[in-house]
Amino acid sequence: MWPTNALTESLNLKWPILQAPMGSASTPTLAAAVTNAGGLGGLGMWGRSAEQAARRIAGFRQQSGGSLNVNYPIWPDPRCAPETSAAMRQHLQVQYDAHGLGRVPEPAGGVSDVGAEHVAVLLDTKPEMVSFHFGLPEPEVIRALKSAGIFILSSATTVAEARLLEQRGVDAIIAQGTEAGGHRATFTGVNMSMQPGLFSLLPQVVDAVRLPVVAAGGVADGRTAAAAFMLGASAVQLGTAFLLCEEADVRDAHRAALAEANDSCTVVTDVISGRPCRYIRNKLIVDLEASGLEPLPVPAQQSLTQRLGDSGDREWTALTSGQSAALARTTKAAELVERLADETTRRLRAFA
Repeated sequence: MWPTNALTESLNLKWPILQAPMGSASTPTLAAAVTNAGGLGGLGMWGRSAEQAARRIAGFRQQSGGSLNVNYPIWPDPRCAPETSAAMRQHLQVQYDAHGLGRVPEPAGGVSDVGAEHVAVLLDTKPEMVSFHFGLPEPEVIRALKSAGIFILSSATTVAEARLLEQRGVDAIIAQGTEAGGHRATFTGVNMSMQPGLFSLLPQVVDAVRLPVVAAGGVADGRTAAAAFMLGASAVQLGTAFLLCEEADVRDAHRAALAEANDSCTVVTDVISGRPCRYIRNKLIVDLEASGLEPLPVPAQQSLTQRLGDSGDREWTALTSGQSAALARTTKAAELVERLADETTRRLRAFA
């Protein structure tokens, strides 16, 4: 259970601690620091070309000889009716003007299905793990990656989703509690109000599948990590805690908001990206919710709202965060891993 188990042995980890890939916030330097400290660093490939993905993996390899998790989201064609796009752009133009950002651009983004070019990069670079969000790509992609010896991971927000992932051939499952920051990983259309918290979800997933289970959502220190291991987790995954690390690519406004976060400042909404995601509530969210407009599909909606963050105004910046942000501290990634490992060890020994 701690610190050695089938998952850590498969991935050659000293500590069963995973850094969430977190899209653009993850950097090769952040991932390498986590891996070099004994955990598993992750790189998000959200919206990246195959060439960009290859460069990010190479950047990691230049800094670490350890294991790497490469993550892809799975979403359908984000195109929408022109009149829907026009209404959203017209609404956002007010804030673009107020912040001197020019015209709202046309929505951008394409299908995210891990196409042939990305598969070729993965088979060439062979990251130790490839993980997916919002389900899994086509079966032939999974077969190709597994035949190359790559470990496959994906996230579930319910027991039913965990069972589906097991049936589809993953090697381990993330149990994502509702406390988690970032996008809800659901791929079966589960109502957000029905998704369980980690304390409830984790032991039920552990009982339902025969695979290692990674706990995600609200894990931020040794106390929360120890609780997850006592509930049957084989590893923990942290996202928000790593956002405050020096190596993360996070806007100053976002860092400042995280530093002042409390237990009741976040909300799950689809108005910023087009899919349900947990953020620190601010004027951007209030304004979009009050508009009554239907958000564009992910990532088209995000391509319109993301640029507002260029203003440096935290009230108009997308501020992803989990519910345990107040437990996070500004630090270096290696120090976070080492502190988490030490605290978790002490907490588990206290109950031995």
